[in-house]
Amino acid sequence: MKLSYVSAIAELCERLDADVADVTEGIGYDKRIGQAFLSPGPGWGGSCLPKDTHALLQVADSADFEFRLLWATIDMNTRQYQRMVGKIRTAVTGKRTGSLARKRLALFGLTFKAGTDDLRDSPALGVAALLKQAGAELVAYDPGISADTATIDGSLLTVVDDPYLAAKDADAIVILTEWPEFRTLDWPRLANEVGRPIVIGTRNVLDPAVVRRGALTWIGVGRTLHGAVPSSVGA
Repeated sequence: MKLSYVSAIAELCERLDADVADVTEGIGYDKRIGQAFLSPGPGWGGSCLPKDTHALLQVADSADFEFRLLWATIDMNTRQYQRMVGKIRTAVTGKRTGSLARKRLALFGLTFKAGTDDLRDSPALGVAALLKQAGAELVAYDPGISADTATIDGSLLTVVDDPYLAAKDADAIVILTEWPEFRTLDWPRLANEVGRPIVIGTRNVLDPAVVRRGALTWIGVGRTLHGAVPSSVGA
């Protein structure tokens, strides 16, 4: 519920031109809430949370109890997939309804969280499926997934073992998992590889100032710090 709640707060921050980092810092000072699980993103997943929430719904149904709070928690989580796709669509095309057909997107992160090779119920794959449905060409890099052993359907995306290869000629780089390794990437080099210098950070794992110094636009979730697209970049 905290994860879904903070995703809703992040969306509200974007509409009010507020910064979710400031809001969650303030919320976290309340010891009854704490700092844990207050990071917005493309949704929660993995082998436990989705299974356990649906199991609890079944228990509630068996007791003839309408667990509206839990339904809202799940619905808000599912909503994040479409919301991230909308962010990507707007960043790449300049329009919320713009076409992603034949747009090449570099996806950084496929696992449901950093530090694992677990792809079960990964929000990254949920977002990827919607992007593919919209006609985008997807090339992905994940520190925990090898291109040789990846079990992902090749018709969905191509997995490579080099982030710079993934970024080659991309219309945008999309960060979908909070791997700390992404903070130490050579962003000026990535700017030279991409077709358009846009980074959409759905996990807010990057330092926007570092990305912008690499001559890339940075777009976060619930954040107000957006770098300017270099004037040499075409539509």
